[in-house]
Amino acid sequence: MTVVLNLRSNSIDGNLTNVLLNATYINLSSNGLKGSLPRLSPNVVIVDLSNNSLSGDISPLLCDPKMNEKTNLVYLDVSLNHLSGGLTNCWKNWKSLVHVNMGSNNLTGHIPTSMGSLSNLTSLHLHENKLYGEIPPSLQNCDSLLIFNVRENILSGNIPNWIPHSVKALQLRSNSFSGNIPVEMCQMSSLIILDVADNTISGYIPNCLGNITALVFNNASHNTLSFSFSLSGNRLVTGDDNLELVTKGRESEYGSILHFVTLIDMSSNNMSGTVPLQLFSLTGLISLNLSHNKLTGKIPNEIGNMKKLESLDFSINQLWGEIPESLSSLSFLSYLNLSYNNLTGKVPLGTQLQGFSEFSYIGNHDLCGTPLTKLCSQDVISDDCKLVRKTWNDDA
Repeated sequence: MTVVLNLRSNSIDGNLTNVLLNATYINLSSNGLKGSLPRLSPNVVIVDLSNNSLSGDISPLLCDPKMNEKTNLVYLDVSLNHLSGGLTNCWKNWKSLVHVNMGSNNLTGHIPTSMGSLSNLTSLHLHENKLYGEIPPSLQNCDSLLIFNVRENILSGNIPNWIPHSVKALQLRSNSFSGNIPVEMCQMSSLIILDVADNTISGYIPNCLGNITALVFNNASHNTLSFSFSLSGNRLVTGDDNLELVTKGRESEYGSILHFVTLIDMSSNNMSGTVPLQLFSLTGLISLNLSHNKLTGKIPNEIGNMKKLESLDFSINQLWGEIPESLSSLSFLSYLNLSYNNLTGKVPLGTQLQGFSEFSYIGNHDLCGTPLTKLCSQDVISDDCKLVRKTWNDDA
């Protein structure tokens, strides 16, 4: 029998220390609950304790010796609390888990190797904590993983070259990862969100990223990032995953429309070399951010192939040459930042390009034309000719 306890988004307070939760479906999120994490009976399938004031470490919940792999738990969300301590190494008792969210806490230490035993896991959120060290190779055993979110920690080392090919959303931003982008990432054909911004990654952008099929075709029906599982009595539970992404110059949370988002963000690293032509074959891409790097070369005409692009940020690099005319054909482009490069010539005529503010182009000393205040030499000559003709006509 399915027993449901759903008291989410109320003003319930109280202490959960040493409390045993026994319902099948438990949602106590967005309340004022305090104390340590409760204990769970083997009957619990779904538990959501997010957005409370729970504190202490996670051992009372995860390391109960009475569980002994008898658990049916598939969904665990304790995000947005004040939990501390390590992630513990008791995950081998929770092999039924499909969704784990422990983000936005004060958790420290390494990601434990026992997390690699979660072979059914599709979503792993460990963001906004104080985790450090390298990502353990055991996680390559999580070959059903769709979302891997460890943004805003202190993780280091190289980006792993063994990330499961099943992953559709990879969020590693704001850590201390170094080294190059591994070419093995090009084999992740289902990847629609690649966010490695704000690290110390160096080297070139791999040419083969243009082979990522999901970023070429952008078929939303195949990009599902929701989860589903059955309770007793054949009751199906579904839900949408959430990610915070930086697009169009600001951070926004994406939930039910997440599967429509296709994004590459490599900003704020030490990437060098030119932007590979193959990258512009990703015609399904919606947001591309390569800002704050050391990229050189011209912006190629092939950028006009990215017809679905809504957000483009190449700012603070060492790009040179003229802005390609093809950029003006991107009718969905609503955010553009090419500032602080070495671009030259005239801003191409086109509704989208001249409709952006001057802040999209400032810091390019030899760039001219609307919306910049600097006139191009041919425009100055044209204005002088008009003035001469006017003076001649007035004298006549």
